Amino acid sequence: MEDEHGTMYRLTASVSEGGQGKVCFTESPGVLIKVSRLPPTNAHSARWFDQVQHVKRLPLEGLKVARPQAMIVRPHHGYVMELMDGLEPLQHLLDAPLQKGMLGFLETGGLSRRLRLLAGLAGTLAELHGRGLAYGDLSPANVFVSRSIEHSEVWLIDCDNISVLSEACIQSIYTPDYGAPEVVQGVSGIDSLTDAWSFAVIAYQLLRLQHPLKGDLVVDGDEEEEQRALRGELPWIDDLADDCNRASSGIPRDSVISKRLNELFQQCFGPGRTAPLERPSMQQWRAALDFALHMLVQCNDCGSMFYFNRDWQCSFCDHVEAAERHLLLRHCLLAPDLKDEPGIGEDYLLRTGFHQVLNGTAVQLRSSPPGTVTYAHCDPWCSLSLTDDALCIDPVRGMKVFLQNGSSASLRQLKRREVIPVKHKREHYALHLGDDERRHVWLFQW
Repeated sequence: MEDEHGTMYRLTASVSEGGQGKVCFTESPGVLIKVSRLPPTNAHSARWFDQVQHVKRLPLEGLKVARPQAMIVRPHHGYVMELMDGLEPLQHLLDAPLQKGMLGFLETGGLSRRLRLLAGLAGTLAELHGRGLAYGDLSPANVFVSRSIEHSEVWLIDCDNISVLSEACIQSIYTPDYGAPEVVQGVSGIDSLTDAWSFAVIAYQLLRLQHPLKGDLVVDGDEEEEQRALRGELPWIDDLADDCNRASSGIPRDSVISKRLNELFQQCFGPGRTAPLERPSMQQWRAALDFALHMLVQCNDCGSMFYFNRDWQCSFCDHVEAAERHLLLRHCLLAPDLKDEPGIGEDYLLRTGFHQVLNGTAVQLRSSPPGTVTYAHCDPWCSLSLTDDALCIDPVRGMKVFLQNGSSASLRQLKRREVIPVKHKREHYALHLGDDERRHVWLFQW
């Protein structure tokens, strides 16, 4: 293959293949090439070539998108992408559990890693939509993630379908199983709402190892039944009003899907199945995934991560964790100006319903709690970590962090690491971020 600058490339293994062409690895590390199926003289190939050149000019700087770097001109049309080493298609995380079951789920990073990868993907798509762009053909084959389970890099490849939202788009390119119903029906092109649908399908599959539209009715039915489901003509597998398409396979929902994530799935695959405007935005998905990540508890028996519950019981092995090995923080807003509003106590604290769990790894407290759309963009104020016999609080240099102990009204500013030893009787504490009249406060017992 030869690009517009005269550089030659030798193709090796195929990465993915679709209606427009195929993506291949090359002998050059970190270099991929997408090649059109059609000869350069074909009118469709020429239009696609122009579309890729248009994508090259789009504002994609700073996004984890493998944008076209150079155009392939011989012997077929195509383009060159650069991708960091150590990545593999997200499809591998879906395939491993199919072969090994729950063991494959855990060997590929379990619940925690899947949430981190999805949060990264949601963040990239939210940024893309914020720039007035839609990705288009989103599928597990076009999402590349870290091969090592210790890392959670996420990149989008095969981005020649990226389009400007303000321009009327009639493209209906999609990967089977991941196209939004209106795209499958041929009544709509790609936009941010079709991206949101494709993301939700990927997220549900990655977490539950089950396609959200393919319940027992579809699996046991014929091909037409499957096409009806993909066109949005059948209820999804967790539909609240119609259980005709329930699924008897997959990981139990409550083990891998938090309450807030479940609400978004219900919104997307319920009313959003036929009314695209009802679908959650990528900002909402990112916020819910951030919240889910910060509510995970490490099981010291099976090693899995599970969602916090009042019994501290692992949903994978039923082991009950010792509560003193973890710390639950509850978020509040100090709002004395709202003292007469419902829900404000005598302490002027408004309980927001946001929480965080502290396990073996340190967590950061920011000026906005996990689960809000602003969390990912906020600066940290302090970090908290647990040792065998103490809680450690490390304020960030230049940030005003105050500790309030028990029922005392006085606040003590933390200027260096604060170490609070384990005590026989737990005491109440409050961490104040800043000294503004209205500020974020985290409550906990230690």
